[in-house]
Amino acid sequence: MLRLYHSPMACSLAARLALAASELDHEIRFVRIAAGENRSDEYLAINPMGQVPALVTPDGTLTEVIAILGYIADMAPEKRLLPEAGTYERALACSRLSYLSATVHAAYRPVVRPRPGCDNDAALEAARDHLNATLTHLDRMMAGRPFVLDDFSLCDLLLLVLLGWRRAPALHGHLIELPELDRFQSRMLAEGNRAEVISEEMAMLFGASGAGTEPEGISPGGEK
Repeated sequence: MLRLYHSPMACSLAARLALAASELDHEIRFVRIAAGENRSDEYLAINPMGQVPALVTPDGTLTEVIAILGYIADMAPEKRLLPEAGTYERALACSRLSYLSATVHAAYRPVVRPRPGCDNDAALEAARDHLNATLTHLDRMMAGRPFVLDDFSLCDLLLLVLLGWRRAPALHGHLIELPELDRFQSRMLAEGNRAEVISEEMAMLFGASGAGTEPEGISPGGEK
C-alpha cells in the first residue's frame, strides 16, 4: 500500500493523478497547507521539510514530485506512464519534468505568492511578464502536439496541474492568450475523471462557489 500526502491543487495533484493512472494500491491523505497542517508534528515526522508531496512506500518515504512520479511509473511498467528507464526517451521525459517543475512552476510563485518586499507594483508587473514569457514558450513547444512527449506520459499530468493554476485570482486579466495550452488542457480534462478530481480539490480550497484566494499549493515552501 502506497500513501500519498497531498495538499489540494498543489503540484502533488500530479502524483495523485499518476497513482490513479497506475492502478497501484494506494490511499490519499490530505495535508492542507493553508491550515498549517504541513507544520504539524504528525506531518513533520513524515517530511521534516513540511512540504508536499510525500509518498510513503514499503521501503521508505519519498519526497519531491519528480522523484515520486518516476517511482510510480517504475512500479507500474505495464502502464507505460514514462518511457523505459535507461533510454534516451526516459532522459527526455526527465528533462521535460524538470523544466515544468523548476521553470514553469517557479514562474508562478512571485505572482501568486510574492515574498515580502517583492509585492510592489513594479515587481508584480515584472513577475507577470516573466510568467507570460514562460507560458508563451511552453505554448509554442506544444504547438501541434497532443502530448508533451510522443505519447501520453506523466509529463502531461504535471503540465495539466500547472495550467490549472492560471485560475488564481492574482492572474485574472493578466495572462495572454495561449491557444495551444488551452487545447491541451481541454482535451486532458475530457478524459477519465480528471475534471471531477480537480473540481473536488477546487471546492476543498474555495468552497462550493470555487471563489476565494490563490491556490495554497503554490505557496513558497509549501510544496516541492
